[in-house]
Formats: sequence, C-alpha cells, structure tokens
Amino acid sequence: MDIILDKVKRLPHDAGVYIMKDKDNNVIYVGKAKDLKKRVSQYFLRRQDHIKVRKMVENVVDFDFYVVNDEVEALALENNLIKKYKPYYNILLKDSKTYAYIKVNTKEDFPRFEVSRKLKKGEKYFGPYMAGVSAREVLAIMDYAFPLRKCKQPLSMSKKEQKQCLFADMHMCSAPCAKKIDRVDYMKIVDDAIKFLKGDTKKVEQILTEKMNIASENENFEVALQLRERLKMLEKMKSQVITSLGSLVDYDVFKLATSGEFSAMCVLIVRGGKLQGVQTFDILNYLEEEEAYTQFVLQYYSSHPITCDEIILPELDTHEIELFLNNLTTKKITISTPKIDSVKFKLLDMADKNAHLHIEKNLDKTVKQANASIGAMAQLKKDLLLSRDPKRIECYDISHTHGTYTVASMVVLINGEKAPKMYRKFKLETVDFIDDFASMKEVLTRRMEKLKTDDVSFSYMPDLIIIDGGKGQLSVAVEVLSKFNFQNDLISLAKREEEVFKPHESMSYILKRGSYSLRLIQLARNEAHRFAITFNRQLRSKGMYKGGLEAIKGVGPVVRRALLNEFVTIENIKNATLEQLENTKGVSKITAKNIYNYFKTKKVTKN
Repeated sequence: MDIILDKVKRLPHDAGVYIMKDKDNNVIYVGKAKDLKKRVSQYFLRRQDHIKVRKMVENVVDFDFYVVNDEVEALALENNLIKKYKPYYNILLKDSKTYAYIKVNTKEDFPRFEVSRKLKKGEKYFGPYMAGVSAREVLAIMDYAFPLRKCKQPLSMSKKEQKQCLFADMHMCSAPCAKKIDRVDYMKIVDDAIKFLKGDTKKVEQILTEKMNIASENENFEVALQLRERLKMLEKMKSQVITSLGSLVDYDVFKLATSGEFSAMCVLIVRGGKLQGVQTFDILNYLEEEEAYTQFVLQYYSSHPITCDEIILPELDTHEIELFLNNLTTKKITISTPKIDSVKFKLLDMADKNAHLHIEKNLDKTVKQANASIGAMAQLKKDLLLSRDPKRIECYDISHTHGTYTVASMVVLINGEKAPKMYRKFKLETVDFIDDFASMKEVLTRRMEKLKTDDVSFSYMPDLIIIDGGKGQLSVAVEVLSKFNFQNDLISLAKREEEVFKPHESMSYILKRGSYSLRLIQLARNEAHRFAITFNRQLRSKGMYKGGLEAIKGVGPVVRRALLNEFVTIENIKNATLEQLENTKGVSKITAKNIYNYFKTKKVTKN
C-alpha cells in the first residue's frame, strides 16, 4: 500500500484514465477522471462506505494511468479499454439482440432503402423496429407507397436507356436505370419516404388506401389483400403514439433501477412520438451510479446507431457524454434531464417502472444466472480448494482425425460466462500423429510464450486453467507451466466419471452432479471440445492438410513419428536434404525420395 500511496502523490492534476490491477497484473477496473490525482486519491485516502468500492480497493495492488487532453478523450479511452480488458468491476454490456434498422445513403445518386443489422458510417438509420413492428414489413409498406429502386446493381452512366424491370412495370419503381426519372424528382420521393420513417404516416395511409380500392375495383383481390395487411401494420405503428408528446420527437430514455443485490437498465425508444420499444438489460457490477450511466450509454451506442435526436437521463453531469456522442454522428444530439411532472419526466418514470418490473419478474432467472456464473465461481473455489476466485478460466482441448489435421482450442470464461471473442485456435506445428501429450505441451508452451503480446486474450494471466483429460495430460501441463512460473490454479477433467484432478494430489475430486461448480467446468470443457472439433472440420472441408505429410505416398503414422522425432518440426522436414531424409531411422529410401520430391514440387509451385 505504501507503494500505491507514493504513486498517488505523484499523480498529475490532469484529465485521464486510470487502470486498477490485482496481484496477477489483471485489470479489474477502468475509470476516467477530470483530475487524476483528486479522483484516484479518493480510493486510497478516504474510507469507502460503498461495499463494492471497498472490495475493489482491497484487490488493487497497482495502477496505471494515461493523461489525455480533456474528459471527452478520457471517455473515449475508458470505453475502449473497458471493451478490451472486460474488467470485473466495470459495467460489461452483453451483446444484446441486434434489432433491424432501415438504412439509406442519401449521398448516392439514386438512393435505395434496405433492412440492415450492421452499422456503417455515412448511412442514415431509422429504427430500431420491435414490439410487433417488423423492419421488413415497414419496408414492404414503402415499396407499395413510394416508387423507389429495389435493385442493388450499379446504375449505368451511359446515355443509352436500359430496359426497365418488372418493378417498374408494376409501378413500384420509378426506373432511374431506364432514365425515366431524374435525380431531383427522385430525391423528392426519398424525402417523402424519410418523413414516413420519421413518423408522418398520413400520406402513406392515403396512398395505400387508394391503391387498395383500385385493386379491389379491378378484382385484383390478391393485391388488395396485401395492401390491407400493410394498412393493418400501419395502424399498429400509429397505435403506439404517446398522445401527450404531440409531436414527431425521437427520444432514447435511460433509467437504472436496483433492488440492492440486482440491477437493471431500461431503455425506452420513442420514434416519431411513438413508443417503439422497450429494452431492459441486467447490470451485474457497477461502483457508482453516475459511472454506471456513463459506461452503459457509451457501450450501448457502440453497438447501436444513434437514431434519436435527444437522450433523456436522470440528473447527471452529461456535458462530456454529449460531446462524445456528437463525435459519433453527423446529427446534433442533445442530452436532457427532465423537470418534475413534465412529459419527459413521465417517460423517465415509465422506464424506472419497467426496470423494477424486470427485476421482479426475472428475479428467479437472475438469481439462477448469478448462481451459474458469479456464484459458481465462488462454489468452485470452495469445492476444489482453489487459491483464488476463478474470474478468468481458460480450457484447452485437442482434436484430430486419425492423427491428421491436429488442432487445439483455447476457450475463455470471464466471471463464469463465455467470452467468445477471447477464444483462440491453434494448428499444431510439431505434432503430426496421435499424441495428445505432445500436442498439449506445444499448445500450452505457445500460449504462455504470448503472455506479453498485444493480443488481449493471451496477455491476460488465467486464474484457472482446465485441461481436458486425466492425470497424464495434467502432468504435461504441470511440466510446461512450471517453466513459466505459473502459480495460479490448474486442474484436469476426465470425461468418463467427470473426475477432477489437481497437481501433486493422488485422489481425485468428485463434484456433486448438477452442482453449479460442476456445470461451470463442464461448460468450459464442452465449449473447448466444440471449438476444437469445428476448427478440425473446417480444415478437413477445405482440404488443408496438416503439413502435407499424410498426402505423401508411404508416409503413415509410424513414418510421421520417425520424421518428427528426427526433425522436430514440419518446416525442418520441408527444408531437409534428400540425404538427411534417407538417413532418418524408420524411413525407407523410396519414401525419403517421395517426401523430398513432394516438398520440392510444392516450393516450385509456390514460386
């Protein structure tokens, strides 16, 4: 602590970001500050009343910091570092369901509207669409109401007219490809379509009604029925209007609620004066309420386009958030705190009620999720007498096809939950036969050698490593990890009886069937197995032979073993002379010549 306090005294009074680390050099919290010295000092020079803050401080053995120009830059850096390190004490917004949007690029000569779930700069987005309103249905309404182009093919710049398509014949496209409309008139149609997407439905309702009546009079009942369904969808969109707003406003409303142990953030989405949807997110960890809002809002808009004009939050210091978000979009975004009894305050109250209802309704589910993740970590530590909380678990598995296409997987669980972006896969370089021990040795060696690389998955020291296998695989892991001074926990899981083995202990551990601790290590093992098998199948389906040895006539498992015993790596075999190959014990002269010619041909082909 004396070292930390000395470091705190030397902090500058500048804006920046601080990174708290535990005894294993793992990042456990990232925060931003207008004044680094003042903010960080509060953690160590003042008694902490908040239990979560106190617990976090107890685990801090060191911290780093970065000085930036202002708090907006600090916000941006904090957001990036949270996504990179996924610290235990920060809000980690899970990947939520990706809702569909309708997008258009108005900079194109003849823009087209389409449904999209991916974000791209330069595009205008409308939505999201939820609560029984489908983005594709909205686009279908537009198809009948506005003669906009549907095709993706680029328009010809030649003056020669192209033949118009079926949509033009059906009066559903104005046929710019056939030079039937110029850009000025086409953009007027685009402007009307944008007004509709912003909530003005009167013109569209009138157009669809007229077309339905004409179709009915012409006894084109199939089209009339389709138009009637579109009008029903339009009516559903209209029914969501919040009459008290009285205008085509676009709001996103955020409200955090907590029951003490569990918390939830509710997001109300208002578009065109209509309540378009409600999203609610479980919040596991946050130290302070203002930081919770800041981190959540920034993470939320990292994966959702900003399609509102105004963001409504409780009373917070939001100036820097507003500046940050305005740098993400060409739109002017305002963040406001509503006055009591105003319409906006009622929306905030509605979000608060929804967040509390979510906690009450999903309490059993939330408890189960907590038991299966955070609770399972604590239970596993207790059941296996681990030295630390297994916040980061890595599990390894080997997969091969009769000794070929040998690959390995590394999967990661953080705070008891899968972290797929941290998963890594390996193509074995020194093993080309059935030898799981040698394979595990190579994989763990390669993984530990990458501890100081920029890859965030490899640079993080695991609290617990799980090896798929029994005592033999565990012994290999102990041998490798001891060379890297790995002092955290290591276990292996044998499939047949689900026995858990620990280093230097003769007796196995049998975890209770159905227990959260057993489910946690089974989750890691099953994920590692699935990930390895999937990679193995990918290589086989693409015909990517491991090193090419199994494609050579006369080279079977015995010869492959002899070659690798002699040359260690596939690369050395490729570069070996014919004489070296012929002198290899267990390799005939004919086979040696086949190997030499095979790789010689490969080199010539490559060149």
